Amino acid sequence: MELLALYDGNCVLCNKSKAKSEKLDWLGRVKWLSLQEYEKEGRKPAFRAIDLRRELHVIDGNGRIYKGFFAVRKMLLQFPVTFLPALLLYLPFAVKAGIPIYNWIARNRFKWMGEMCEDGSCSI
Repeated sequence: MELLALYDGNCVLCNKSKAKSEKLDWLGRVKWLSLQEYEKEGRKPAFRAIDLRRELHVIDGNGRIYKGFFAVRKMLLQFPVTFLPALLLYLPFAVKAGIPIYNWIARNRFKWMGEMCEDGSCSI
């Protein structure tokens, strides 16, 4: 099953995360598309663009949308090297810890990367 990962193409952290994920995606299970490209294709997202600038979105083959922690968890299951550790993210306690950790990283991404996004979206 191929997943579509939507990200903010102007975000430094998003682009670096995409590059690292692509190196792990030996089986080619995740297709990456920036929000900017998605909108140029005339697609209308089932979510607000500002939400995508806040967190990663993944759409599966059935059209189901996964956001933030849930998107990362879904993607990590697709990569051979992260498959087993990703299973731990499906344990009940993982959601309680994973969501706040993901949100904290997303809120502070400009601090982590040491540079701002091209259009200021990292400040969202």
